Amino acid sequence: MTEEKESELEEYIDYAKIVIGALGYRIFEPIIESPEETTTVVSSTPEPLLSLILNQGKKEKIIAHGKQTNEGFVILKGSKIKSSTVKSVPTKALKDRKRANLDDNFVLLEDMLFNSPSSAASFVTGYAINGKDAWKDEQGRSLNEIEKLE
Repeated sequence: MTEEKESELEEYIDYAKIVIGALGYRIFEPIIESPEETTTVVSSTPEPLLSLILNQGKKEKIIAHGKQTNEGFVILKGSKIKSSTVKSVPTKALKDRKRANLDDNFVLLEDMLFNSPSSAASFVTGYAINGKDAWKDEQGRSLNEIEKLE
């Protein structure tokens, strides 16, 4: 391929990214920005890393990590989800589990975006749960408590 053709194709790709972004689809942008990318003049407190911990008897612990973003709630890559669900699990959580990229040990292989902390928590636990109470920071404060402090 000539250098001229390659340059033209790169222009088309850049234009497509702009148009798709303007339509509100963020498919070419990462779900969570890395610290190097957040060098903006506006100072805002970074969202705390939140965890959801489920004790599964004496042997197993389910630990998932997530963050609030402008688009919703993100469960981070490497988080573990419960392998089983209950009959009353929300339908959305079942659909999310089917589309999730998981390994054989039910560990997420990529970040996943959810509409709310509750839908993210239901995805992890396999049953309906209040995400604002389930997700906690390093000090053990729930997302609900953190939001009240702000």
